[in-house]
Amino acid sequence: MEQKALQLVIIVSAALLFTLLVVFITLFSYFQKKKMDFFLRQKEQEKQFDETLTKSLIEIKESALKNIAWELHDNVGQLLSLARLELNILQLKAGKNADKIMEVSAIIGDSLQEIRAMSKTLNAEVINNLGIVDAIQVEIDRFNKLKFIKTEFNINGKVIEIPQKDEIILFRMIQEFFSNTIKHSKATLLRVSLDYSPNSLSILVKDNGKGFNITKARKGSGLINIKSRAALIKTRLEFISDEKGTEMKLTYPIKKNRNDKNT
Repeated sequence: MEQKALQLVIIVSAALLFTLLVVFITLFSYFQKKKMDFFLRQKEQEKQFDETLTKSLIEIKESALKNIAWELHDNVGQLLSLARLELNILQLKAGKNADKIMEVSAIIGDSLQEIRAMSKTLNAEVINNLGIVDAIQVEIDRFNKLKFIKTEFNINGKVIEIPQKDEIILFRMIQEFFSNTIKHSKATLLRVSLDYSPNSLSILVKDNGKGFNITKARKGSGLINIKSRAALIKTRLEFISDEKGTEMKLTYPIKKNRNDKNT
């Protein structure tokens, strides 16, 4: 009798321990899931905040560039046009200095054309109308005309239309590379290629300049701007720089971005 009672106590105790263990595991799993959900929500909020902040900064820069473009085209352009008109009037009475005045007038005319071309590439609305291919071509033509650097521009595959806002961001990234090449690289050759496929657009921009140390790129540098813009439009960025030059490869997922914007 005592043995049966002992067995019953053991069974009840084992059942109770098992129940407690199940409850403990269930509660632990529940709180772990809650904790994980909290961290995931926090991460998502941080991601959304970073994306919103980056987008806002880009919009501020775009607005500033648009204002500069208007100022160049309207104010500075009008002043140069007026100066050229005045020179043309003076030329009629210039006598010996007529050739000099004609030369200065020609220089002002060339400056006026450059300002108008620059205002096009700065103004996002103009880029919307041109598209990324023609916008890059305007920049390339400007380099060739001013003889800054020898350039090559190639397009492979059938050009596919992508969202205008994404085109602007891609173009600004390419412009950032152009700017660094012209200002710092001492390059003599700049190559740009666009490779279109049904699912992606691959953009390769490279120069033969002196290169730089990517790991030591300062905060606020062009590379930081390019990285933040690439993340904003889900574009894979590859950057290589050494003594042979600098290369940037952008892989923009056409299909994925289209699907995301349609949902």
